[in-house]
Amino acid sequence: MTRATTGKTERTWITLSLINLAIVAVLGVLLRSTALFSLPGIYYNNLLFGHSHFALGGWITLCLFALMTYRLLPESSSSKPVYSWLLGGVYCTSLGMLFSFPLQGYAFFSILFSTLFILCTGVFSVVFIKDLLKAGRERAVTLLAAASLISLVLSAVGPFSLAYMMASHQVNTVLYHDAVYTYLHLQYNGFFTLAVFALFCYHLRPENAEKIRYRFVLALCAAVLPTAFLSYLWHQPPVLVRVIGAAGCGLLLLTLARFAEMVRSVKTELKMVNSLVRNLGILALTAFVLKTVAQLLIIFPAIGDQVFVNRPLIISYLHLVMLGFVTLYLLAQLLYTGFFARVKMLAGAGICVFTLALVANEIILLLQGMPGLVSIPAERYPWLLWIAAWGLLAGALLIALAAVRYLFSGKSLPLLSME
Repeated sequence: MTRATTGKTERTWITLSLINLAIVAVLGVLLRSTALFSLPGIYYNNLLFGHSHFALGGWITLCLFALMTYRLLPESSSSKPVYSWLLGGVYCTSLGMLFSFPLQGYAFFSILFSTLFILCTGVFSVVFIKDLLKAGRERAVTLLAAASLISLVLSAVGPFSLAYMMASHQVNTVLYHDAVYTYLHLQYNGFFTLAVFALFCYHLRPENAEKIRYRFVLALCAAVLPTAFLSYLWHQPPVLVRVIGAAGCGLLLLTLARFAEMVRSVKTELKMVNSLVRNLGILALTAFVLKTVAQLLIIFPAIGDQVFVNRPLIISYLHLVMLGFVTLYLLAQLLYTGFFARVKMLAGAGICVFTLALVANEIILLLQGMPGLVSIPAERYPWLLWIAAWGLLAGALLIALAAVRYLFSGKSLPLLSME
């Protein structure tokens, strides 16, 4: 491994995305508070739309785009002005959704900013993939990064379908939910998952078991579209849909087997990483395994029929992917590459608080979704979730503060690179 210097442009985008994570946590506290207190002027559904859209756009998409641009592309490509403009477009449209959704719900301005966000991400995908193909990266990294952005572009089918149904005043309940599930699947199990593994594989030694990594990548990418059909099982679809979903489950089993093989191949290398980064990485990869197992289980009607109508379990799954897998991995990568080198204590404290609150949040949601497991009165769950939300906010604020202090330290720090 050699070292490369991160420029202020990259540091700025990462810092902004971490500030956005803190804002998402603020909205999370407000959402949990609505179940306990009277908050005049705050409409739960509108706030929920703002929370979810800003979490996807302002935090995860912006951070992934920044890391993919400045880690996976050579400097000759990443320094192009077009990337600053596109990242700026993603940031500004995310802010637009942050303010417009809570104020008006789905209306003119929120739909406008959502559409502009989709256009920005679409243009970014085209520009990035063109430059990536010229970069000569390891084939596993190239396939993952390109497939992640293709999944992102395809996910736009969901929002555009919803927009058409609303514009034509022909809202079909089945098609409405299928459009939402398609969007979420291609975002969570497509874009997010593939992009995270693109960054993960990039930081592994190219000569170390490249063929093993590539076999895992092929299975992971191949499973994205067939497993989308698992999301349609909630309304008892035709047999063909269940057959395709079952084929997707077969690919998921293969993915887990290839994943275990890949982890074994780099076990020695991972042991060389410092303990905090290693433990965060283990938690993130464990969350990936858990979310994959959860996908597999819904093929069974007795389980799937219960899950699709169980809101706490659905929220638990979404948080498992967004926070447990993606967010913890991104924080681990930032630590690994030295992003918090001058603010280790502050960032480490924030990450520990955030992680503990995340684990507590997941456990509480699972217990709420399966009330027969423990004898906790139902009225206590909103309070427990509210406390966990404050923990997530405290951790996110400490992480954002560390990032801001780093940004204004006036010095560029060396980041690990595989160049």
